[in-house]
Formats: sequence, structure tokens, C-alpha cells
Amino acid sequence: MPTREPLARLVRRLEEAGSLGERERQAVLSLRLQPRLVPARADIGLEQDPQAAHLVLRGVACRYHMLSDGTRSIVGLFFPGDLCGGHSAPPVKHYGSLGALSPSLVADVPLRTLEVLVGDHPGIGRALWWLALVELGIAQQWLANGGKEAERRIAHLVCEILARSEAAGMADVDAFSGGIRQGVIADLAAVSLVHVNRVLHALQDAGLIRLERGVVKVPKPSRLAAYADFDAGYLHLAGRAATEPGSEVSLSCETGRARIRASAGGSGPGARPGSVNDARPCQGHRGWR
Repeated sequence: MPTREPLARLVRRLEEAGSLGERERQAVLSLRLQPRLVPARADIGLEQDPQAAHLVLRGVACRYHMLSDGTRSIVGLFFPGDLCGGHSAPPVKHYGSLGALSPSLVADVPLRTLEVLVGDHPGIGRALWWLALVELGIAQQWLANGGKEAERRIAHLVCEILARSEAAGMADVDAFSGGIRQGVIADLAAVSLVHVNRVLHALQDAGLIRLERGVVKVPKPSRLAAYADFDAGYLHLAGRAATEPGSEVSLSCETGRARIRASAGGSGPGARPGSVNDARPCQGHRGWR
């Protein structure tokens, strides 16, 4: 597979830091990569003793922790063009593991190569630190979403996955059918798999998403974004998902069944806020899903 396209996507990400000139761009594009195939549910590399950064060329990867009870906690997602680790020279020690959620093509970039690159081109070093700050900002957004009910938290995750997969040149079918299944969403949102299934079907009943053989389709991203209170600015992507200011969607869950009520006009007399149940704790998703 040609590697210039993912490198070009990485360059576009680095350029958003505002510190790359033509020499820096060409230096990144001239990197020689040796792609390798990583099967789904296999580790890409351990971050405790990093020898290389990993550039995702195809597929979806994640950073995760396995807890003492066997529960997997996913703390980061990576799409084509994303660099896993290697944001500084010398490298900062990370904890956790990197794994492929779908059959993925990755290229290992030796840390020594990055150190030389940063030494010759300080602008690249500043841009890599900017990428690290963006990754930190995403993690902070996930922490902030932890205070929301599970329904809006899951809707927000769907919006983010859609925005990031589109920015990476993937269709939503590639992200959701290939790697991000309901078990992954459960590990991201820290709720039970049963609850994820119920919430997704409730979102479908409201016309906010469509489930087609396990694939999540979002026919009107602005409506889902309005419900989830999603603003793509924290992702620092070239294309921003816009909310639709004239609509409001509220979700309520009842025993054995969830339903969503949609109303137009925001906070006007016709808008009725929905009541939601608390997220149920994850019942121990063991291993890869």
C-alpha cells in the first residue's frame, strides 16, 4: 500500500500547529516506511518501553488498559494518519498498550529517526507537541463526558468517531463495522454491553442513527450533534461538525425499553426535557471485543 497518503494526512495535522514550512513538510513526506499488517485484536506495541512510534496507515487502533478484574478500559482512539506515541524527543513514557481494533496496517517510525527529524527541524518538534496536546484535549473531553448520562455520552462518542473517520478519509462503515463495535463503545463509555445496545436502538427509533447489520449510520449528523451537545472544535479537524440550532432531542429510558422524543424550537414551550436513567456499571468486558 502506498504510504504517501497517510504521511500527507499526518502533514496536514502537523500544519494545523502553524509551525511547518516547506522544508519541514518535505522532510515528513520523505520518511521511508515499512508497513506491517496487524490482525484485529492484536497488540501493536507496548508503550512501557517504546522503541518506535506507530503511524496508522489503515484501520482503527486504540490505547487501552486491562484492569485487575479483566475489564478493558479504552483511553484513546487512532485513525489513519494518526501517530501513536512519539510526540516528543526524548520520548515520554506512556502506560497501557496499543492494539488494533480492526485489521490494520501500521508503520513503525524509530524514535531515533524522530529525534533526528526534530533536531533538524524544530518546527516539527513543536507540531508533535501540539499533537500531544490535542490528544490530551480529547482525553479531557472524555472525562468531562463522564458526568453525562450514558445516552448522551454514547451519542457524543458516535459523533466523534464519525468526524474522525471522515477526516481520515474513511466512510462510517469502515469505522463501525471494521473496528468500533458495540463492545468497543461499551469499553469507551464504561457501561454494560446490554445498555449500549438499548441506547443505540433508542437512537435509531428517534431517527438519529440507523443500524444496518451492526453498522452505525448517521443520516443527519447535525441532529445527533445537537442531542449530544457535540462541538468538533476540540478535535482540531479541518472539517467541523455543525449543530443544528433549531432542534432539540431528548431521550428517556424506561424499564426494559428506551425511547427518544424529538421537539423543535429548543427551549420553547413545546420542548420537553427527557428524564434519563443513570449509566449502569460495566459488568466486566473481558478481553478483546
